[in-house]
Amino acid sequence: MTDATSVSLGGETVKATAAKFAMAAIGFVGTVVFARMLGPTGFGGYYLLFSLVKLGDRAVNGWGTAIMKRFSEADAPERELIGGQLVFTLAWVVLTGVVSVLASRWLVSYTGLPEAPVLFVVLMGAVTLYEPTDRVVQARGLAGASMWIDTFRSLLTFPLQLGLVLLGLGAAGMAYGLAAATFLSLPALWYFVRTKPTIPSRDTLESLWSYAKYSIPNSFLGQAYDRFDIILLGYLLAPAAAGQYEVALKLTVPATFVMLAAQSVLMARVSRLHSQGEDVSDDISNTLAFSSVVAIPMFFGAVAMPETLVVTAFGAEYADAASLLIGLALFQIVSTQSGPLTSAIGGIDRPDVNTWISATTLGLNVVLGVALTLVYGAIGVVIATVVAETLRYILSAYVIRQELPAVELVPRTLLEQLVASVLMFVVVLLLVRTVPVDRWYHLLAVVSVGAAVYSAALLAISQKLRVTIEGVVRSSRLEL
Repeated sequence: MTDATSVSLGGETVKATAAKFAMAAIGFVGTVVFARMLGPTGFGGYYLLFSLVKLGDRAVNGWGTAIMKRFSEADAPERELIGGQLVFTLAWVVLTGVVSVLASRWLVSYTGLPEAPVLFVVLMGAVTLYEPTDRVVQARGLAGASMWIDTFRSLLTFPLQLGLVLLGLGAAGMAYGLAAATFLSLPALWYFVRTKPTIPSRDTLESLWSYAKYSIPNSFLGQAYDRFDIILLGYLLAPAAAGQYEVALKLTVPATFVMLAAQSVLMARVSRLHSQGEDVSDDISNTLAFSSVVAIPMFFGAVAMPETLVVTAFGAEYADAASLLIGLALFQIVSTQSGPLTSAIGGIDRPDVNTWISATTLGLNVVLGVALTLVYGAIGVVIATVVAETLRYILSAYVIRQELPAVELVPRTLLEQLVASVLMFVVVLLLVRTVPVDRWYHLLAVVSVGAAVYSAALLAISQKLRVTIEGVVRSSRLEL
């Protein structure tokens, strides 16, 4: 049976990253299409609703994290763990369904969507069945399979959403399309789970709860932190401001792909090795070395041409999002370094530490976010998020330094990525100042040149990158 230590960390990261970029291409096309079709208000209303769904599913997500942790350990009672997952998920769907009925008027008022209560229940059922099952696949170390199934889900989502929107359902069509694609993708996930559920014993439930009593609040705190910006903008400003923010955020999301791909393998791998008393420092150091390999050049690209990126992709009505783009790109650099540290802390069975860090950073984000948004508008919440994420990194790095002193927190490879990004920045800046960029294919050409310059420079100066690529290619050949 496959476990997280029997697969290649680098190989699974590459597979998962490739899937992430394929998924991003589909998602980006969908974002552009629906942002233009629905306008800032309808587009922002959908994402306000989805933010509430993602906040409401945190209990199941946190329970799924506990399942993932215990499932990845040596001698895990796998059938009991799957049974415990299904029972908890179904109970939570029923509970949140009742809450959505009671809060129906508020949901409609907040999102501006008349169908919001029904959409909330449908989306909640879909994501709470999908995400914990996906965690089990990741617990086996199969991040590549997990991400490619998610890519398949995206392939289904876009045409379903487009068809329903064209039929006149508006933002509701986006919600129904996502839910339908999610339900249709579940059988593929279960193929890789390959474990029949059974009733969990008391010992198994106690073991799960010892982790879940921290991972559940961690999940709530994490999602509140992740979606606080857009929820606050919807409350203090308007759905249109949330739409502007979401557009800027979408442009920076690819910065996280390598980190997310590696992170999904890292926690399971660290958990397995730590439960066996083995060292995990090298895996964490290697993950930190490459987690920001896309985030750093994307930040410099955003600095070079913020308005060009936004307006060319989404249209002039989203021009205000350009002021948010640079701050969010900087946030992604910090988050791609703090994310692996959070996973490593969870992997060494210290979810209580993550709870404390999450509560502290969320508190700072709320206080700063409200104050700065009232004074400076939407850019204020971005500034607050950058400051809060920096605090998360500092606290997480301190904990890792205490628990695992052999981890290299600032690998040489990060500095090499910075040098290559500066070179790319100079080339891109010269291009946009000498060549008009007012069509999508002009923008694609400039981005392609920048990516080529960055990749060539990094390959030339980074021996660790060349060695890593050779190792990944070698492991892929062995698998074939």
